[in-house]
Amino acid sequence: MSLQKFAFIDIGSNSMRLEIVAVRGDDFWTVARQKSSARIASGMYPSLVITSAAVERACQALEGFRKWIAFHQVESVRCVATSAVRDARNREEVLTRLSTALKGPIEVLDGEKEGWYSCLGVQNGFDQPDALLFDIGGGSAELIDLHKGHPRTILTLPLGAVRLTEMFFENRGRPTPAEWKRMERYLSATLEETSLFTHPYPALIGVGGTARQLARISQKLRAYPFYPDIHHYEIPVREIARIAKRVGRRLTSEQAREFNIGADRADILPAGLGVISAIAALSGSPVLTFSHYGLRQGLFAEHFMNHEDKEEEGPVARATLRRITRRYGRLRDSKPLRDILHSLHVSLFPAPLQNERVRLLTDMIGTLAYLPIFHVSAPNTRELWDLLLHGDLPGLSQRDRLLCGLVLTNGDDRPSRAKKKTHPYLRHLTREDQRLLGILGPTLGLARDILLASNGRAATLDYRAPVLKVIPPGFAEADVALSLSKTESRDLGLGHPLSIQWFTEWKVVGVG
Repeated sequence: MSLQKFAFIDIGSNSMRLEIVAVRGDDFWTVARQKSSARIASGMYPSLVITSAAVERACQALEGFRKWIAFHQVESVRCVATSAVRDARNREEVLTRLSTALKGPIEVLDGEKEGWYSCLGVQNGFDQPDALLFDIGGGSAELIDLHKGHPRTILTLPLGAVRLTEMFFENRGRPTPAEWKRMERYLSATLEETSLFTHPYPALIGVGGTARQLARISQKLRAYPFYPDIHHYEIPVREIARIAKRVGRRLTSEQAREFNIGADRADILPAGLGVISAIAALSGSPVLTFSHYGLRQGLFAEHFMNHEDKEEEGPVARATLRRITRRYGRLRDSKPLRDILHSLHVSLFPAPLQNERVRLLTDMIGTLAYLPIFHVSAPNTRELWDLLLHGDLPGLSQRDRLLCGLVLTNGDDRPSRAKKKTHPYLRHLTREDQRLLGILGPTLGLARDILLASNGRAATLDYRAPVLKVIPPGFAEADVALSLSKTESRDLGLGHPLSIQWFTEWKVVGVG
């Protein structure tokens, strides 16, 4: 099965980004990411003319990207330009110079197409059918009303961070109270003129450089273990206004260093935070969730589905699980362990613990726990922990990844640096998740023991309170060929010890 590589370039108003994705069969992964703070929109407002200096910076960035593309032996390149180039009066001249630097064509996306690709990227990172999505760029902001998995409305508004900074702030990163008030009035008027805020949204999802910086500031304040990974990170909407007031409206050089805010972002961050704060206040959603997946991932998703002639694989998290297992074996190989875990949860625990999230966690934990035991080529538990903590896992929330990592790490008897790392992470779990951790960990240990005792096959489980009977595969409890091997007591988080009876196949000495 051959390996192919594809490159996607986004010429944004503030930053230019390159992403190279490798594809082998049904599996894919990112092999390189590069960013250049070319800020092609700098100095173009209100004249809407891109300056020669900005074009030169962009050309240098594309020449650098071209070297990475050649190094990785990329098969095809798709380069798109968004708000700044789209709105520029000297667009044709700019495109000619950029195309020469890249030595390839550049496609200019209209506002609706840009929003559609951002939406497609988000949908390939989340299982969220109804939400308000926003993508804050340097020149514009795209707002998408997602309903039943389809974009119902896509709007492009002149609310980019660079544009607003040059329109309202004389001292760029340090707006005066009067300048901030004028921008807030403009934001409110522009957003309220749309038809998007007539009803509250069940979810609010943010994309783009400003959204990423907001998430990382919040993570720094909380000492969050996934920093700087922001995908699926959540903050209460009420926290956004506090961060905008603390950081956005009077950003000092000390704060910029504290929060790792680069020079390319510091002076336009106040305006960007103002836009997010205004959108969040009108959305009616209590929580803002951040997405690492946006425009470039949308470009790849379209290419992957069309070029490879793939069918949709259902929920994103399930597709992610299938791709992980393909790298080391087959999903069906781990089915016995997953079946035992499912059977234990259905038999032993109340209905609230039998929801879709627990089933997904059971599948992920059961699959990843199986691989190091039965596949020599599979990664060890420490590597699985690193995969869960830092890997590219669309559809899995950070809470779920953290929970899986803790269960797999605590269930490993070997010494590991991961064990030392896990304890501070417990404080980032809710009380409900900590209770779930107290169930999933012991349950995984019991399921492993049952599978190993059954020679890799799913044993029959018979639970009649307060006793769980473990019967070898292919036998029934009443079978005369069975004998009681041992009885033990285990704490599985039920609030009381569980009595377990282990049965084995009875054989007469010297026979068989």
